[in-house]
Amino acid sequence: MDTALYSVGYLAIILLGFVGLRPFDKRLAYRFGLLFVGYLVLDDFITGLPYTFDVFDLNPARWNWAGKVYSLVFAAVTMVLFGLNAKATGLVLPQRNVKTGALALIPLILMGVVLAMVHQPPPPSGETIAFQLLMPGLAEELAFRGVAPALLLGLLRNQDPPDRTPWIVICIAAIPFGVVHALSYSGGAFGFDLSQGLWTASGGIIYGWLRFSTGSLLFPILAHSLTNVAFALTPLIVP
Repeated sequence: MDTALYSVGYLAIILLGFVGLRPFDKRLAYRFGLLFVGYLVLDDFITGLPYTFDVFDLNPARWNWAGKVYSLVFAAVTMVLFGLNAKATGLVLPQRNVKTGALALIPLILMGVVLAMVHQPPPPSGETIAFQLLMPGLAEELAFRGVAPALLLGLLRNQDPPDRTPWIVICIAAIPFGVVHALSYSGGAFGFDLSQGLWTASGGIIYGWLRFSTGSLLFPILAHSLTNVAFALTPLIVP
């Protein structure tokens, strides 16, 4: 029941975000907005399957390895079903602005260090470092900066993305990225960590800019993964 209510709350916020920002780019069709919302709600549910049903918890470790793998498989299935090509989802090498993308990694990684100094996480295990390096950046960037924006832009049946940077699409996709890291539901009440939501949504806008300015998911994945690792490793470097 908690999972279902959480999903309803998540769906409502994403839908409101789309409806609220769509007037700034009326080229975005409602039918594609519904695809966008539906995909992200299903992706969140699928990612959480190991926590909801024991049968899906194939790797009972601390971190949700199985859920991230399910998310990647769901993204691949969605790409095939809707005919999303590699360019539409950013699964190509950077096409332009390579130096800008590489330089952007530096302040983002440093921000991970700063956040760790503020929040003071415990020293990481080997599993934590491996998971943060390999899974969230890959699965979440493919979902939030790859497949979801492609659906919102209507890039179905092998259409290529626009050359322009679709800022409204980037902002719409950043909302669920922030919400999924901040929203919770337990004991009959919703919870929302505003600072976590704002920080993550801001990161989502930066990652979205990297994805469309370079034409590739490579730099968003690197930025996400390396920032997470920097956050995890900081307690070992800074007492």
